[in-house]
Amino acid sequence: MTSDPTSVEDLLQEVFIAAFNGVGRFRGESEVDTWMHTIAANKVRNWWESNRRRHRRECFAASPDTGETPTPDRDLEVLEHRARLCRAVGALAPKFRDAFNARVIGGLSLHEASVALGVPVSTVSHRTRRAERILCQALDIEPDPAL
Repeated sequence: MTSDPTSVEDLLQEVFIAAFNGVGRFRGESEVDTWMHTIAANKVRNWWESNRRRHRRECFAASPDTGETPTPDRDLEVLEHRARLCRAVGALAPKFRDAFNARVIGGLSLHEASVALGVPVSTVSHRTRRAERILCQALDIEPDPAL
């Protein structure tokens, strides 16, 4: 399911750790192999989701393709801009940073972010918009009027 032998070993270890930690909650309403299969499927699902989020973060962090020929000055400018953005995101209040990271960096839908953060969809929406306004101000960027 992963096509990555090193990940398989890690996932297998995680499955057995989860099973060992959860054996006291196993009620015997299903076969042990069914229970283990469910744990394994959940671990693989989490692995895929984690990889998807990491890929999006890497794409977000990658230099934009402006059609310009890369130069040391341009590379330095991109690195400085990225560092400013990281500092600005790091300076956000945790509730705004979490919403921004879930929605913009992680690419989660409002519903997914709501579930992940344990707050209503409207709260995630408000916090994300507020974070974007704060970041625009910190980076001296003209905010989108829709924000």
